[in-house]
Amino acid sequence: MTRASLALDGFMRSRIDLRGRGALCLVGCSALYGCAPDDLHASPDEIARAKQVYTQCVEDELGIEVEAIDIAANGDITVQFGEGYTAEGEARAISICEPRIRSVLEPGGVSVLGPPANLGQPGSDRDLEELLAERARLGFEGAIIAEYQGERRISKGFGELTPGSMRVPDAETAFDCGSIMKEVTAATIFVLEEAGALSREQTLGEFFEQAPSVWRSVTLDQVITHRAGFGEYHDTEGDFQEMDRATAMEAIFAQEPRFAPGTDHAYSNSGYSVLAAVIETVTGEDYRSAVRRRVFEPLGMSRSGFYGEPLWDDRNVAVGRGALVYAGNDPSRWPPPTWALMGNGGLVSTLDDLMALAKAFDDDRLFRTETREAFRREQVAGSIGGRPVIGYAGGNDFGFNALVGQVVGDSTYVVAASHALLPVTAEILGIEVLQVLYGDEIVLPERD
Repeated sequence: MTRASLALDGFMRSRIDLRGRGALCLVGCSALYGCAPDDLHASPDEIARAKQVYTQCVEDELGIEVEAIDIAANGDITVQFGEGYTAEGEARAISICEPRIRSVLEPGGVSVLGPPANLGQPGSDRDLEELLAERARLGFEGAIIAEYQGERRISKGFGELTPGSMRVPDAETAFDCGSIMKEVTAATIFVLEEAGALSREQTLGEFFEQAPSVWRSVTLDQVITHRAGFGEYHDTEGDFQEMDRATAMEAIFAQEPRFAPGTDHAYSNSGYSVLAAVIETVTGEDYRSAVRRRVFEPLGMSRSGFYGEPLWDDRNVAVGRGALVYAGNDPSRWPPPTWALMGNGGLVSTLDDLMALAKAFDDDRLFRTETREAFRREQVAGSIGGRPVIGYAGGNDFGFNALVGQVVGDSTYVVAASHALLPVTAEILGIEVLQVLYGDEIVLPERD
């Protein structure tokens, strides 16, 4: 399992509640949400795929076991959750995973994340143009750039930076990139290891004297790969909760392990805040300064930074339109990340900068060959055209979603970002573009 597993249905974490528009009904752990049935007449194959999409979304992304699921031909869904269930998780299942089922079942709708129309042959410019035109019709708002075997094939923006602005996003537009911050945190750890400042085999007990015995034997590598057993979050009020480092570490180490370290996998934001604290301890620097000096600056990522930094005075910043609103949903004006987000989120970047990051994982600007190969082993998320695919993404409740996908050894990269919660997100469009480019479907590894 990787730090960010590329899944057929993406790894979107943004939320949207479509129940008011006749979306699907969900039953879970005695909580019933009623809605009027849609005029759906799904086939058995469509129902089977919808079950797969929903289950994968809930289990892989939300960390909640699906014990039983039934989807009727009219789209009604009944779900029984198991281990990992919380009321918040149920709400996220409604807002994140149900809209994806709708894209599979909706009558007359456009199928997303299915086989490309040009299956069996590499995509032409016309194939790409048709896909992008259809996704624009569905309301995609954001931007995408793509290179195929070294040739730039797409550089296009959609919608407006903010309603009424008439300014279209582009490759230099700053977007909130959510959990892509985790890739940067992990890369910083690998850079420090290559410099001899630490080893991924070191345990947390070597860095945190206050760590309880249950966490002291956990290795950095287990934290990087989400195999430490930490919970998903350590905050209680959301991304902008006031929290200093000491409070965060106390809350994280007070968690009960979800499993014995190294025996299972569970996505964890908390673990990456622990890695951020390790980076500060080893470097003697503020986490953000350490990341900037070791990743952003060497790669020329001059428009990449953190909430509230004065890097985007040109106002080429996408304003999010999502389920929640905070300070106008302008990430350039949000307060600097606290330790609720440190190491796991808070990244603001552009498609050009994210492309530079992706390409650096293919060359020598960050790592030597052996380090790069070790880093990639934790990134590979599937394959296409017989080649490994790397994928990582992030998003939040404020409308933002971003994806970086690349095909190892083939000079192919797709980078996308979106800033509105609509049926097509950056993750969906990015995966679809990759499939059109190759005329093939992404093959996913078996779950462990």
